[in-house]
Amino acid sequence: MILDILTKFNMRRKLWMTPEHPLCTMPKDFKIMYGAAIILQAQVNKNTAPLNNFELERLLKAGLKLESPDIAWAMRKSRDNASVVDYLLSYLKTGRECAFLIMDLVNVSLSDSGIADDSKKSVELFAKLFGVPRDRLSLLQRFIEYAYEENIEECQRFAAIIEERISGLEISDLKYYIMQITETAEFTQTILDDKKCFRLIDRCNIYEDIVLKDGMSLVIDNAVIRIFGNISLNGGHLFINNSKIIRKSGSHRACINLHKPGSRAELSSVEADCRNYGMFIRAEEGTVTIKNSNIYNTTRGAAVRFWGKELKITDTGFSNCYSPEDGGAVMVRGGSASITGCNFYDCEAKRGGAVYGVSGTVISECSFTRCNVADYGAAVYYSGEMEGSTGNLKYSDCHPSGAGIVQHIVSKKPLIIKDVCHIGISTIIDCPVSVENTGKLVIENANIYLNYPLNCSGQLLMKNAKIISNHLDSGDMIYLDNAKECNIYHCELDGMLKTGGINILRTRINIAKSLFRNMSGGRAVYNAYQPVISDCIFNFCQKGAIYSQGGTIDRCVFVNCRAKSGAGVQIYGKRGAINNCIFRRCVSEYSGGAVDKSVSVKISKCVFEECKPDNI
Repeated sequence: MILDILTKFNMRRKLWMTPEHPLCTMPKDFKIMYGAAIILQAQVNKNTAPLNNFELERLLKAGLKLESPDIAWAMRKSRDNASVVDYLLSYLKTGRECAFLIMDLVNVSLSDSGIADDSKKSVELFAKLFGVPRDRLSLLQRFIEYAYEENIEECQRFAAIIEERISGLEISDLKYYIMQITETAEFTQTILDDKKCFRLIDRCNIYEDIVLKDGMSLVIDNAVIRIFGNISLNGGHLFINNSKIIRKSGSHRACINLHKPGSRAELSSVEADCRNYGMFIRAEEGTVTIKNSNIYNTTRGAAVRFWGKELKITDTGFSNCYSPEDGGAVMVRGGSASITGCNFYDCEAKRGGAVYGVSGTVISECSFTRCNVADYGAAVYYSGEMEGSTGNLKYSDCHPSGAGIVQHIVSKKPLIIKDVCHIGISTIIDCPVSVENTGKLVIENANIYLNYPLNCSGQLLMKNAKIISNHLDSGDMIYLDNAKECNIYHCELDGMLKTGGINILRTRINIAKSLFRNMSGGRAVYNAYQPVISDCIFNFCQKGAIYSQGGTIDRCVFVNCRAKSGAGVQIYGKRGAINNCIFRRCVSEYSGGAVDKSVSVKISKCVFEECKPDNI
């Protein structure tokens, strides 16, 4: 049979939109044997080969969610008719389950010309084996035939009859066969208390608070749900699949709340519109899994606020998520959490515009667009040391720029570095840090916010870094005490008009293409011995820019520096040179507005502009 393009498209669309089969929650072994029975029936249909039977494919792949190896195993099992039938006879006990079997047998037998005689006889034989009365067989067959024709009016009429005559079978169960039929438009706690386990399909309003206690489960499948209260999990389970959730009230801070251990929420292909009424999920216990979903328009806290047992978020989008606290989209304060392949748009918070994480939080393969923060971490704020917990994160138009991700290192004890330590992301250092003589600290491509000074007796290498005096009130930002090596390239040091820059004792230092500004507690570079400083800018250094014993200073610019003497450079020793430098508006109290030097220091090709009381 040759299918036109439109028919193929409609089949693919139906396959993609198909809800789970009512027996999809059964064990895999059962689904394989059940699938084998349906394959047996499909083989009887001479009009369509099993491999070309669309309804068979839809049942196995979308309805029962069997993987390719499982389908292959079901086809192998279908060769043994007797064992398949015996297995199902021992498992299909209720009239509801037998009704699904009959409807699936008819469904894979239908074609535009109806059901062939051989297929009809096979269905009748199955009905006889499983004790399905002839009138019920006729009722189920008529319903499937109308579903095949997409006769919604007749399907609705027959569905009501089926619901009345077959115990436990509801209209929601029949939506697998035709998705357009509708059911009740309201769900209450009384219904849940009575059923214990309930499945919501189609459009539904939940006007009251729903509590899922231990042993209860609620499945929302291919539905549009408007929630006026909230759903609380006190040990129960919530499953939402291919559905849209709309918040309609701000009576609670969060739409879904997990309160007790054992609670579990699993969301797949969910669209959650919180309408700026508050958060979406708040989990103080239990596990939360979110995949292939979109969550937007959340307020009053992170969209997902978590400190339970385990959180997994994959391939999910968050947009317009605002929190006056930490984490605009996701806030993790405990447990283990992984956020993978997610996109964050227009999220905003106090710390961590999109994500706030702690130790045990893994963030990878995510992108952040137009995320903003009041304090630190335009995209991500991480409380603790990351140690490889992030990877392949992309930022676009996030503010403040250059600090998309920030880790906060806090410790009651000093952080002692004895080996190699690499800092490649922006970091708040909130404890004393000491690099011992065997240690090596490498800082590159990161902003460093210092709440304590950095002490080094080993090696210090900085490249493309910005060092900011955050909560330091006096002294210097960096202390070098007999350090083995110190190289600074293409960096910025900002004293925030509170502190000086680098205080040096018996250490050689190389500085190139860097900016020192807003120094006040001390000079930008103090007590350097034979330093090599080139292509640097010193701006608004209020205790002077450089104090050194000899050394070479090439192609540097000094602007608006102040000191008692030598506002730009104060240099002593027998060997020293200042070449091709520019001094603008450098002012000292006594002499050497720009430079205060010993006689042996050479100055060549330098420019002095408005320096007082004199240039040298």
